[in-house]
Amino acid sequence: MFLSQLLPILLLAAPPELPAHPIDIDLARCLDSDEGASAHGARRCIRNATAAWDRELNRVYRELMDELDERQRLKLRDAQRKWTAFRDSEVDAVGTIYGSLEGTVFLVMQSEAVSSLTRERVRQLNGMLEVIRSAKP
Repeated sequence: MFLSQLLPILLLAAPPELPAHPIDIDLARCLDSDEGASAHGARRCIRNATAAWDRELNRVYRELMDELDERQRLKLRDAQRKWTAFRDSEVDAVGTIYGSLEGTVFLVMQSEAVSSLTRERVRQLNGMLEVIRSAKP
């Protein structure tokens, strides 16, 4: 099945030095199940993972904001707003590009491209949070 061949490519977005995140593990499980065997099912699996990454982004962002002083919070808030604008623009571009191609695999690729944006932002913010916490006495 083409989705079982696509799974390793989708999970390549996770750098090998990082342990698999529970969201990625759930996504892999879903994609490897009967539900994920079709393009429609794979998109549903990825949409669920994207929603989970969005919740994780909000959680990590709040925790990071709690660790910062007022000046740092303002800078992070500004950066997050700009990142959100970038993400929305990127999602639009990816949708236009992949949406113009024929074949359901491109819809799956579009869904994964959207999900990976949020996954990477979570990793960025979580990295900052870990550094700040490790630097505290």
